[in-house]
Amino acid sequence: MLKRANSLPMKKRSTAHNQAIDDQQALALHECISALMREFRIEPGLLAGSVYEDLHANDIGLFEVLAGSERWSVRRIAEALSAPITTISSALDRLERQGLVERKRIAGDRRVVHIELTARGRRLAIRLHNAHIENCRALIARLPAEDREAFLRQAARLAGR
Repeated sequence: MLKRANSLPMKKRSTAHNQAIDDQQALALHECISALMREFRIEPGLLAGSVYEDLHANDIGLFEVLAGSERWSVRRIAEALSAPITTISSALDRLERQGLVERKRIAGDRRVVHIELTARGRRLAIRLHNAHIENCRALIARLPAEDREAFLRQAARLAGR
């Protein structure tokens, strides 16, 4: 979720326009905004009661990466998010203390540590993903239908995609 100038999050509006946005468009915008947030280090709205309440901006990218089906090490996460390993390690320490991620050593090579979301972390990752998609749906709904594809192309260009 991007902060507006007055620091209030965008409110979801149930309109007929929202229903006209298909999932593919909302997902496409979600991917662009996620890339923009990482590229420009834009903090999500950290407001009480939101899915972002206890998260740092770096955590959003971590949840997106870890929610995928790949196996992740600290180094691979740092590379995927273009962040220093120390930043990722600190974030993982914080999320591990909150019971959202866990480090697992590989039996065949105890030096290798994989990072995974816990069940609680997976539930939060789903909530974050769904909140992003709904925010994207609301953003796209503000545009006339004929402008939406052009907007998505421009957002992709801004995100370097």
